[in-house]
Amino acid sequence: MNELARPTDFAAILMGMPQPYLVLDTDLVIVGASDAYLSLTERTRDDIVGRSILEAFPENPDAAGTVEQGPLEISLRHALATGKPHEMAVIQYDIPQPGGGFTQKFWTPIHTPVARQDGTIRYIIQNPMDVTESVVKRREADARLRVALHAADLASWEYEPETDMWRRSHAVDVMFGFYPGEGGPVAKPYFARMHPDDLGRVQQVVASVLDSPDQTAMNFDYRIMLPDGKVRHINSRGEVLRTSSGKVRMIGVMMDMTAERDREAELSMALKAQEQLLSEVNHRVKNSLQLVVSTLRLQARRLENPVVLQAFDEAISRVRAIISVHERLYRTQNSLTVDMSDHITKLCLDIAGSTKARRIEVTADEISLPTERAIPISVILNELLSSPMRNALKEGAAVHVSLREIAGGLMELEVSDAAQGTLSDLSLKLVNSMASQIDGTFRQLEGAIYNATVTFPKERD
Repeated sequence: MNELARPTDFAAILMGMPQPYLVLDTDLVIVGASDAYLSLTERTRDDIVGRSILEAFPENPDAAGTVEQGPLEISLRHALATGKPHEMAVIQYDIPQPGGGFTQKFWTPIHTPVARQDGTIRYIIQNPMDVTESVVKRREADARLRVALHAADLASWEYEPETDMWRRSHAVDVMFGFYPGEGGPVAKPYFARMHPDDLGRVQQVVASVLDSPDQTAMNFDYRIMLPDGKVRHINSRGEVLRTSSGKVRMIGVMMDMTAERDREAELSMALKAQEQLLSEVNHRVKNSLQLVVSTLRLQARRLENPVVLQAFDEAISRVRAIISVHERLYRTQNSLTVDMSDHITKLCLDIAGSTKARRIEVTADEISLPTERAIPISVILNELLSSPMRNALKEGAAVHVSLREIAGGLMELEVSDAAQGTLSDLSLKLVNSMASQIDGTFRQLEGAIYNATVTFPKERD
């Protein structure tokens, strides 16, 4: 008989393969195995052929939970459903011994479907690579990592988007409100417990990883809705790994941030309450000072001496400069700092309106200063403007005011007056006193154009 006409003995070819191969039907029943596979797993064909792979290799009762039958079955059924090979990450799958007991083994199985001519799947070939030796060598490093994760209160996870395969430490189950192992081998039950407002964003992170081959890191926050109605805040960080075929696997850690978020919320509420209290204090201070102004005005109406009347007007102006700070503080959302550009502009309008003699041109940088610096500056500006504007000989000539940030972290308040206004002795004393309070220096130049500047640090040392 012609040798070429003889049927090929594929069973003998399979048995003689130098690599470990296991053949399963679509029901995951073992139909054949190579001699190398039998040698590797210390089994005979009679032990495994005709049995489901999950029955032929049962769980090790002395290491409950370590045999990862769930991920193994997911991988096999994924290969059946897609008709494409699937490469698993490292799994622990202990091998039963003929005389009893188990041998600890770690594998990286590859499941390859075999199709008929019509495209339907007939078999799956499993090629398990024994990586036990390398895994054992990494045990010490893994133990150190677990200690570090425990010390940092971190939980580890591993996710494969293609199959939804979800492997994690027991701490992950606790964070999501599951008993260890209760959630199963896929991520769907865990996604179901994410807050609806956060789920879409997390899914976008996963989608961006799949669409971006160069992406290697992830960092995202989300909330978990626990069965008892409580909310848990989680931060997840991870790295993106890709197989030789481009399949994506994500590994990372997660941390329970609930206590930190609760403290932030409490602090935010406390700050809000403090701001409301400060706003109320500023309002009351403003009202009290306004009462002082009203009292001074009532007293001024009885005065006839022009010199005394002017002294009262100047006192009222000084108090109003302080009032303006407190008034703007309680009218804004920030009760701690003053927007100096807006404040100086309005203060100058108040002063110009009260004198009805001169106009003021203001140039001010966008700067915010604390109350204890804004009040002295307001008093200084009031003194630098009020007397010159009242005493000016050139009606209509503008007074120029500027506040700007200069080199070395310093601020400069400048008033230029073409009308050659002068300051009284009392005004000079007040300006120097207020400048000292903000660690500033006052300088004035008298000539064709009167110029006064106060230079001070933006922040107190």
